[in-house]
Amino acid sequence: MPARGIDPNDVPERYRRLFSENPFADHFELEVVSYGQGEAALRFPYKKLFTQYQGAVQGGIIAAYCDAAIAVAVLPLIPEGKDMVTTDLHVQYLRPVISGPVIARAHVVHRGNTLLLANATAENEAGTICARCTATYMIVSPRGVS
Repeated sequence: MPARGIDPNDVPERYRRLFSENPFADHFELEVVSYGQGEAALRFPYKKLFTQYQGAVQGGIIAAYCDAAIAVAVLPLIPEGKDMVTTDLHVQYLRPVISGPVIARAHVVHRGNTLLLANATAENEAGTICARCTATYMIVSPRGVS
């Protein structure tokens, strides 16, 4: 399983592909630190490959870390037979990430019938918040299903 820190048997079968067949998890070396009902923490190593010209982790990578943490937090809240998609994502960058690992922490703050609102932070190795993120996820029918 490309994502570390999680037992595939603990993940509902319908979402195992998120962790086992996901190029994002392969390239970013995602490690699940914790997850549960509307909460998640993921660890990502610092990689020079993901930095911009000033040596800080590129902003889009930080946004992706936060989005991944929110997706894992949302998973247990999605009804059987449904899936989820990100509808919007807003990131505030507070300080650069210049070393690692990076911890992305997420929690769902509202669950409606079709929309979920969540917050996330990206923290450096000292636990200092480097970015804050809010995102909305929509509950949808799985692709290929009408």
